[in-house]
This record gives sequence, C-alpha cells and structure tokens, in this order.
Amino acid sequence: MTSEDRYSTSDHNQGLPEAYPQQASESMFEQRTEKTRRSFLLAALEKLYQWAKRDPSYRLPDWFSSEILLSELWTRGTMALRGVLCRWRFQQVRGLVFIGKDVRIRSAGSIALGRSVTLHDHVTIDARSRQGITFGDNLTIREYCTIECTGVLRFPGEGLVIGNDVGISQYAFIGVRGPVRIGNHVMMGPRVTIYAENHNFADPDTLISAQGATRLGIVIEDDCWLGTGCTILDGVTVGQGSVIAAGCVVTKDVPPYAVVGGVPGRILRYRKPTGVQA
Repeated sequence: MTSEDRYSTSDHNQGLPEAYPQQASESMFEQRTEKTRRSFLLAALEKLYQWAKRDPSYRLPDWFSSEILLSELWTRGTMALRGVLCRWRFQQVRGLVFIGKDVRIRSAGSIALGRSVTLHDHVTIDARSRQGITFGDNLTIREYCTIECTGVLRFPGEGLVIGNDVGISQYAFIGVRGPVRIGNHVMMGPRVTIYAENHNFADPDTLISAQGATRLGIVIEDDCWLGTGCTILDGVTVGQGSVIAAGCVVTKDVPPYAVVGGVPGRILRYRKPTGVQA
C-alpha cells in the first residue's frame, strides 16, 4: 500500500465518526415528523368518527402508521362526500351517511337513515316495499351485501327495520318478502342469508310456482350473533342474546340465549340457565 493509499484510508476513517451524529440527528427528526403526522391524522380521524357517531369518547388505537391513517381518512372522507351528495334522495337522514363505490340503491325515497350509517362498496339495496326500510344508528353494511324487498312487482315485499349498532358482513343477503325486524347490537358474519318467504309445494300435481307462498316474517332480537353462512328461514324468531353457529339452517324459533347449530338447527346449549332473562 502506498503512502497515498494510507493517507486516503486514514482520511476516510477519520470522517466516519463525524457522520454518525448527523445520521442520528436525521433519524430523530424523521421519527418526530412521523409522530407528529400520525398524531394529527389520528386526531382528525377520531374527530370524524366522534362527529358521525355523536360519541365524544370514541377512540382509535394509537399504533396505526400515518400511511394507514391517511388512507382511512381519505376513504372515509370520500364516502362522506358521496353521502352528502346523495342525501336528498332518501326519505330521512338523521346524521352523516358514508357511501362507498358502486353502491346501488333502488327507491331511496323509501329509506330512512339513522346516524352514522355506512354502506361499503358494491352494496345493493332495493327498497320497493309497502313499509319501506328503516336503518338505525351506527349501522355498517359491508361489501357486496344485498337487501331485496321486492322480486316481482305483483307481490311487493313488506318492509325492513334494523336497529342500532348493527354490523352486517360481506355477501349477506336479506330477502324482505315478509316483514323483517332486526334488533339492536346484532352481528352478522359473511354470507348470512335471511329470507322471509317460503314457497308452497303440498300439491305434487300443480306447479310449485302456481301454489303461492307464505310470508310470515322474521325477527332477530337484540344482541344476537349470526355466524358465517347461516340461514334464517321464514316464520322464525331468533331470541335475544342467541348465537347461531356457522352454516346452521334455522327453521323454527330460537329461545333467548340459546346456542344453535346444525342442519336443521338444534339447540346445543344455553348461554344462561333456562328461564333466566336479561
């Protein structure tokens, strides 16, 4: 190694310690900037939710990155803007409504909305019915759900009422031929089917389509959990606090606080001792 090489190497090594404080300073500055940005976005998003839900105590986890928060704020902001632009179409809107992309609503003038109703992307609602549709506060309907009140205009559906704090997951289907009432604090997993109509088929010598149908209606009481892929058939009341297992087909009434599973559904156990009510 020449003296010139030794000199260059020495100069390079001497410069390294001087770079470390600068790099550390830049890293600390970036961390402070990210923290400030995250705090601002978190506060803005919380304010939006608090305003929509009329709940000043509403809080979000503080570990979300600024990228996640910015994406959510942008998504919610654009959904809120769509809600404002479509607000005039509905029968009544009592608060902020969030509407996603490609949401299809037929007969919006038959729909009354509560506070903080969220219709995610690709939701389809056909509200043509005798009594229309009433949505409560803090309702969330996830992507690709369908609510259909009327299939054939000759036989219009009755109407749908959904209470407060209800969550309906992706690909759920609610057929409102007969009256359907869903209570408060109800959770539905993906691909839940609620269908308030049964075709009559007692006469084997007559076309099933010519034998008419029964439309007794369906009631889902408060605080129920309907698991993924379960089906609730016409004439059924699901009692308060009940749990319907994934894939279950419910053909008869479910007592309060029962856990039901199987095809057809049967009571597996009770969440409370029999006869004890809330």
